[in-house]
This record gives sequence, structure tokens and C-alpha cells, in this order.
Amino acid sequence: MSPTRTTTVFEDLSRLAAAAHRSAFKAQLWSRAEEIRNYLLSFELENAPPDLIPNYVSDALPRFLRTLEFIPLPLSGPVLEVGSNPYLFHLLLYRIFPQIVIEGCNFFDHNIFAAGGGTLTQSLESATFGERYSFSSQLCNLEVCTEYPYVSDRFELVFFCETLEHLIVDPLAVFSRLWRILQPGGHLLVTVPNAVRLTNIALMLEGKNFFDLYSSNGPHGRHNREYTLEELTQLLTQNQFHIVTAETWDRCDYDLVTIWSYDYTGHSHKLPRTRSTVLEVLRSCNASTENRGDNLYVLAQKPMI
Repeated sequence: MSPTRTTTVFEDLSRLAAAAHRSAFKAQLWSRAEEIRNYLLSFELENAPPDLIPNYVSDALPRFLRTLEFIPLPLSGPVLEVGSNPYLFHLLLYRIFPQIVIEGCNFFDHNIFAAGGGTLTQSLESATFGERYSFSSQLCNLEVCTEYPYVSDRFELVFFCETLEHLIVDPLAVFSRLWRILQPGGHLLVTVPNAVRLTNIALMLEGKNFFDLYSSNGPHGRHNREYTLEELTQLLTQNQFHIVTAETWDRCDYDLVTIWSYDYTGHSHKLPRTRSTVLEVLRSCNASTENRGDNLYVLAQKPMI
């Protein structure tokens, strides 16, 4: 794959996004997924372990593409990505929406009561494509800071993706604070793991632990609390947001991809369950089969008035 070929991918996506050709934009994302994957895999993040990018891309690419599908088009900005490190989704936004201001927000302190403050700049570099980007982010503890370091009504769109589940002190206070920095009519796009996803059910059926392992990155490095789709939409509604779209979605086809267990036994186990067989179990006991995808995707809007 040549640098010219990948440049064309992002030129095509950028053109379709600017013209608000939503169906064609979505189709291009998935038909060019392998090119996008190889592009992201070519990057190295400054001061990061060498296996971080490959592992992250392998896990997150389907979710990245699905998240991009939810962006209201056309997009003029400015945009905020909460939890932008390691900047791979940030990079996709930068390439697809080169005309808009894209800002980042992060927090790394192991002290969960530290407020943060200041900025951090990190570089992503691809020797393959001869590209180097420096991304700066505000350092802010979302739970401790009562007022985020942005003026009111600043952002057209805020990405709050795969972050809520990591919060531990006062997670629910975040929504009203994000409300303040959104423009009237602006959107909040939230993604989180689904607490009642089918893979969790499969693990429980086999007597395996479905909770995350502890992380060397401290309390914020693990999932401290996951949510259901009903919970998440209710929390947003209680904070005056209008729900535009809400759904769950699997990153993999678990009728084709094996479900594995990872726990402190020291062994990974291949589960004898598929998506279809887990659904059969749920139906056999009259349990709900709705909203059992891996992740929750909710696009919410701050009303104009």
C-alpha cells in the first residue's frame, strides 16, 4: 500500500463528509477499512511501548469506524475528543476533517483526586508514509474539575468515547459539565462497553470471570463501572440531552470469531459458545436478547433552547 493510495482514502472520505453524503461516507469507511488499518499500524507514539499501537488498532478499529458513522454531517467544528490518547482516532478525525479545529483532553495521574492542569504534547510518526503529527491536549480530571478549561458553548461536537467506564470518583457529574461547553444544537457522542453484552453472558455461562483485569495504569486504567443502553440514555435524558440515536453493536461476528476468557488463572480459555448459541440460551429462559452488542453508541443533542 503506497502513501498516495492512503492519501486518496482520506481525500475521498473528506469530500463525502463535506458534502454530507452519509450513505457513501459509511460505505467508504468499511470498504477501505484494511487500508485505514495499515495506515494506523504504521505509526509509533512517542514514549509508548512498541506493542501499544498494534494492540490498540487490533482492538479498536471496528469501533472507530462505527463511531465515525454517527458523526452529524457536515461538520464545521470545533470538536473535542475526551480521552484522545493514543491519538489514533484523533488522527482519523484530523485526516477526514482537515478544515476544522480538533482539540483533545486527557488525564494520566494515578491520584484520582488530582485536578490535573496544563497541557501535554505527544507525537505520532509514520516512517512508512513520511508523516509526523504533534497533538496537544488539556490535562483535566473530568470528575474533580467542576468547570472544564473551555469556554461555554464552544464545541459543535464532543466525543466522549470509552471513557465513562474508567471514571471512579463522581462519573455522573461529567454530563452537566460537558453540557456547558457544547454549543446549543451541538452533539455529544458517547460510546462505552455494554455491561450486558453477549460475550459477558458467554463467560458467565462457562463460570468464567467477565470483569477486567487490574491495570498498571492505576485506577483509571481499568473499567470501574460499565453501563446498559437503558442506563446511558436515561442519564443523558436526565441531564437535558435529546437522544438522537442509541444502539448496541458487536465489533466482531461471534458466530465466526472465537470468544476467549482472560483472568487470573493464568490460562486463556476458548469458550464453546457462539453468538447464536448464547442467544438460544437467553430465549430458552425468556430473557431479553435486545441490546446485547459489545458497545453502546449514543448520539445526544443539546437543544437549541
